[in-house]
Amino acid sequence: MRAQRLRNTNKQARIVCPAPILTVLLVRDAQRFMAKCPELDLVTEMDTPAAALHAMVEMIREYAEDYRAREELLAASLNRAHHKPYVECILACRDEWELWELLEVRYGRLHLPSGAGRPAKARV
Repeated sequence: MRAQRLRNTNKQARIVCPAPILTVLLVRDAQRFMAKCPELDLVTEMDTPAAALHAMVEMIREYAEDYRAREELLAASLNRAHHKPYVECILACRDEWELWELLEVRYGRLHLPSGAGRPAKARV
């Protein structure tokens, strides 16, 4: 009987992975790690990759709350108006996990042109 119940439960259970809407580029440069969200024009820099990611998630949430508080001004701004759909999705998140589900994290290195005094690195 117990085995039958487990089989029925497994047929109904499934993993759902929503499509990410925000990109976080995690970039290493020497000893520091930068997290950048190009869709919202946000950047943070920390000592560890985990700290950079967590700081970016916090920054994304704070930005969305600030956007909502100043929506009339920011929605009319040429360089911020396109953020509104992202902000609405962020604010609809019920918890931090749902916010993390909105992110696609990509990893890379900072690329400096070879004339900048350092050897060229791989592009992000």
